[in-house]
Amino acid sequence: MLRPHWIERFEARKTVPGADMPELERLAGTWECDLSNDALTWSAPVFELFGIPRGIRVDRRDIVEMYTRESRVLLDRLRSEAIANCGAFTFEAQIRRPDGGLRWMRVSADVVCRGGRATHLYGIKQDITDEIDG
Repeated sequence: MLRPHWIERFEARKTVPGADMPELERLAGTWECDLSNDALTWSAPVFELFGIPRGIRVDRRDIVEMYTRESRVLLDRLRSEAIANCGAFTFEAQIRRPDGGLRWMRVSADVVCRGGRATHLYGIKQDITDEIDG
């Protein structure tokens, strides 16, 4: 899949000499989902947010179970609407990591459509726990 230009620019900023890597990685991580098989692709900050070792294969069903009940219901609704309408969405969700810790994130998503049919979801996940718990 061709990655949207704004994701490419975001990830390119992380390779700029002298860039503050911890600050950039704290801001957000990129993700995408191939709707033909629900395969997920994550950048390193998303693995960190979810408390999962980098690089392991993640199963969407297992990841969705990490969302709290209220967040999972909202995700299902927003995701279904975006896929049906080739739209976009942003929402705040709470997850429970494997270590039991709770984290808040802001999820921004958009849809790639080909021939009027959604083929991929992609976007950014930002850890906003400090902002919410502040």
